Amino acid sequence: MKGGDTVNTRANELKDHLNKTISQMALCPDQFSTSDHPAFCRKSKWDFSTLIRFILSFGSNSLGHEIGEFFEYKKGFPTVSAFVQQRKKLNYTALEHLFHCFNDQTLSNPKLFKNYRLLAIDGSDLTLPYNPAEDNVMANHHVSTLHLNALFDVCNKSFVDAIVQKASQENETGAACELVDRIKEKHPVIIMADRGYENYNLFAHVEERLFDYVIRIKDVGSNGIASGLKFPKTEEFDITKDIAITRRSTGPAMVNREKYKYHSKSSHFDYIETSKDPDYEMAIRFIRFPIGEDRFELLATSLPEDIFSSEELKEIYRQRWGIETGFREIKYVLGLSAFHSKKENSVLQELYARLIMYNFSMLITQNVKPKEKDLKYELQVNFTQALKICLKFFKYREKAPPYDIEATIQRFLLPIRPNRKRQRVTVGNCVVPFNYRLT
Repeated sequence: MKGGDTVNTRANELKDHLNKTISQMALCPDQFSTSDHPAFCRKSKWDFSTLIRFILSFGSNSLGHEIGEFFEYKKGFPTVSAFVQQRKKLNYTALEHLFHCFNDQTLSNPKLFKNYRLLAIDGSDLTLPYNPAEDNVMANHHVSTLHLNALFDVCNKSFVDAIVQKASQENETGAACELVDRIKEKHPVIIMADRGYENYNLFAHVEERLFDYVIRIKDVGSNGIASGLKFPKTEEFDITKDIAITRRSTGPAMVNREKYKYHSKSSHFDYIETSKDPDYEMAIRFIRFPIGEDRFELLATSLPEDIFSSEELKEIYRQRWGIETGFREIKYVLGLSAFHSKKENSVLQELYARLIMYNFSMLITQNVKPKEKDLKYELQVNFTQALKICLKFFKYREKAPPYDIEATIQRFLLPIRPNRKRQRVTVGNCVVPFNYRLT
């Protein structure tokens, strides 16, 4: 019996989940077709299942190289033109459906943090090859952009849900509210988000689901939520405020502006429609703490002090950084920054494919535990190398690879350096041209 048959149990199980779901979808391909006419009914090298598996498997190489590698350069492997014609028939909702089915099958028993599931919300811009025929072009700038809003499980390193918006219609807080409403969860949940999400409407959506939140807001003295509240003069504090959202500009709202937050008809708040509706009350806890010389962070949370201390809330918010790492890895390791088409439908196919392969890889990698060694630092898996190894494993067609995937991942380790700091450098996004792909 080959070594590949006796190892890789978890990896093979996950791969089987994907392949079985794809096979079930192939029984009714018309519901995932862009055409009103029957599709994927003729015998073809690009049948429905093969097309899906190929889109899942490719990275940032040129299409010709990706196709040749997928078919192992066997005689008569299909052309780029044949692939492009077939993918036009495939609606991106096929990959979106596969993404949600795979999550339902594999994330039903997640790792928890103190019995809570930690879910981070954030967004990331995707710069696309310019296509004036699409309606995702930013004004007159000759730039095509989509905005990915994602819900990320930081303890399990998995993307749980996603909403994609055109840049001209971008609304991060609206997408965040929808993501919260769509959560199917049997465990207590803590929603984490950065300063762009400080919004009473989002706070209310979280509380209506009986979840909790830890969201960083703009510091005192800014033009954010904190600007209308009276806080102690001390640099650090942990205080709870009673807030009432109202549509009435008179009465108590005139007398106590700190408690009553007036929202006009044009202000979006989903739980009060008119001034005749009762006020919406909530208790918000605010924690301010230093992060450096003359630098402070301010968190807003629904978690009471008798359950989570301020130190524990700092630790929860620190873990939010996992979604930033996830965005970096799907863009620059799995190749989401190098699209293979100008068509929005094809771009969305690749987006959901990269989310699926990220989750697939991380579910395998989470099973890998570095061996304990007497070293200065603890060790962790090199997730960049792990993603590449898992993607290569998925590309093996109808056979097991001749190596132990978990043992291979374990050969790539990095030291964990706590409290390490590095200045964050941001650069503008640019499109990777079709004729300058990795080889």
